[in-house]
Amino acid sequence: MKTTAGVTLVELLLGLAILAVVWFFCVPFGAQQYKKNQLNLVVDELNTIIHYAKIQALLLGEPLVLTPLPASDDWSLGMILFVDNKKHQYTEGSKLIHEWRWHSDAINVKWQGFQSSHYLLFDNNLRHSAVNGYFLINNNLQQYKVIVNRVGRTRIEH
Repeated sequence: MKTTAGVTLVELLLGLAILAVVWFFCVPFGAQQYKKNQLNLVVDELNTIIHYAKIQALLLGEPLVLTPLPASDDWSLGMILFVDNKKHQYTEGSKLIHEWRWHSDAINVKWQGFQSSHYLLFDNNLRHSAVNGYFLINNNLQQYKVIVNRVGRTRIEH
């Protein structure tokens, strides 16, 4: 009795055709899901940054400022947290607390504050806290609004 182990050419081509169809439908969905996940990651990280800044201002006993990276005025690249120097601008002599950079270039981050669109001020005294405004975070698929009230609490709207 002679048996052959293997697949015929027709079976091989049919299997490749099925894999090609599955690949054709999954790749665009995967890319779209990846973009949504990147946006959600930035929204969650921004929420954590705001809570961190608020807690650090209370722990250090000094007012802190959150601004875009010093090289640009674009929140989409990242942000820094430093001890306030009354001008609310980072200089070489400012004490840097932390720096964040985003891992995706396709995400836009904009701050619209009632004090300024260039910084958020976190005071060490809760009675004087006046962080008011919102971040708009979007890519070409979705947009989130992270609203920050005057004591630094956040609310996320989709």
